[in-house]
Amino acid sequence: INWLAVILSANLAVAIGLVWYGPLFGGASMFGRMTDGEGSSGKGPVSGLLGAILLQALSALMLAHAFARIGGATLAVKPWLYWMQAGGIALAFIGPALFISYARHRMPMREALVDAGFWLVVYLATGTVFWALT
Repeated sequence: INWLAVILSANLAVAIGLVWYGPLFGGASMFGRMTDGEGSSGKGPVSGLLGAILLQALSALMLAHAFARIGGATLAVKPWLYWMQAGGIALAFIGPALFISYARHRMPMREALVDAGFWLVVYLATGTVFWALT
């Protein structure tokens, strides 16, 4: 496992988040807003900078494991697998999970799109970090 790539990609995710939820899509919350059905809202179960770093570190660790299982020789011949694996997880799992959750809580589609886009960019950036550090 490339531990340096895990740490760097987690920190890169935070940097992307600061731009994504700041100047790019200011006003959208980093982890959405949850409602309790009675109109009151609060932050989800994970919030803040530490939560973001921990979530992405866990995601990067799982990708690192997948890349290690694929093997350096295969990745050297087929480098697109870094982005295919990382982006595929974001598109096939993270995005749909966000859309289902946001629809269930009657949250605006804009927030689902912004958050799904954020995670797609972060996962592709993670693939790039692993590719660059091989």
